[in-house]
Amino acid sequence: MSLRTFGLALALALPAALGMGPASLSPGVAEASVSVAITLEELVESSACVVVATAHEQRSQWEELGGKRRIVTYTRLTVGQLVTGKPAKELWVRTLGGVVDGVGQLVSGEATLAPGAESLVFLHEISGGTMVVSAMAQGHFPVQRTPNQPARLTPSQDTGKVLARTGPSIAARELLVGQTLGDAVQAIQRVRRAIDEKR
Repeated sequence: MSLRTFGLALALALPAALGMGPASLSPGVAEASVSVAITLEELVESSACVVVATAHEQRSQWEELGGKRRIVTYTRLTVGQLVTGKPAKELWVRTLGGVVDGVGQLVSGEATLAPGAESLVFLHEISGGTMVVSAMAQGHFPVQRTPNQPARLTPSQDTGKVLARTGPSIAARELLVGQTLGDAVQAIQRVRRAIDEKR
């Protein structure tokens, strides 16, 4: 699914909170995500691009992934600021989970690209040219804008269970959450330059 991420399938009924009445509840699949905290260097190196973008329309559908039928959601992102890479101005990004014909699947640890929301997002390309969020929710940082204050990064809605790293390295989330957008962009670009210089 993503770098160092493991999915544990759990069967459960789709919550009524998703707007489905008791008569239409269907078994869904929730993925309880357990992952190791990823460093900023790992996140940048595994990403084709990093952008600040706003989510717009979404469409969910069934797809065959890993030998199983799963619901995925495609979200159209409009790029407002390029941080690294050379993406198009508009991108379709696939995330796991969604609702199709009254059947829902929730995936704990997946990025939530809510329509209208602005985020700093690390993206990489998988087979067939599909764009996904690098390291799932660990590569997604919603942008909080407050009048007369600099924009700041906040944590993704549901990162699942993230295990602490061993050794002296620091997780990307520890470095980026709470930072101003400007400082975060500069830090990411510094890391990208350092990686490129080593090649």
